[in-house]
Amino acid sequence: MVALCCAALLALVPVAGALDDRARARTAADAAALAGAADGEPAAREMAEANGADLLGIERTGDEVVVRVRVGDLDAYARARAIRLPGDGAAGGTAAGTGGRRAGLAPAMLAALARADGLLGHPVIVVSGLRTRSQQEALWERRATNPYPVARPGTSDHERGLAIDVPRSEVDEVRRVAPAAGLCQPLPATDPVHFIVCGT
Repeated sequence: MVALCCAALLALVPVAGALDDRARARTAADAAALAGAADGEPAAREMAEANGADLLGIERTGDEVVVRVRVGDLDAYARARAIRLPGDGAAGGTAAGTGGRRAGLAPAMLAALARADGLLGHPVIVVSGLRTRSQQEALWERRATNPYPVARPGTSDHERGLAIDVPRSEVDEVRRVAPAAGLCQPLPATDPVHFIVCGT
């Protein structure tokens, strides 16, 4: 009886591995599709690799992309559509009802924001996204008058496009969907408006 149980458990090991690969492949495909829709094939490839997959193909039709990734022996497909929000672009924008300042954000942050947008049913308003070194230096010089902490230039996730600040009035709403979207709030007490991509 014990031998039969051991044999049965050993037979389940490949099944569990296959299920794990399938889940990883689906996750990688979804992330790659979102990144590809936002920023093209290089971003899709980067997100696939970050999730342990190989990007086998990407097809774009207008704003829609379909990607194919492989994890182990399993392939997965995903589809995503880029939605150009008012305020996107080099100048950005902060009007309520728009996505705000998303230009230049890293693919991982754009993917997390796309998930948050879907969960909320409307765009997350970004009042501060990617910052240049000089912009961070200007904030650092004025840090005494800033109600929130300011990272030393060269150390801010904003400079890598992996952090956003949202309006204070939107914090509770974004916090509610943040775990499912892949967003973390590293300083909830001292810098509640600040969110980063989890794991960065």
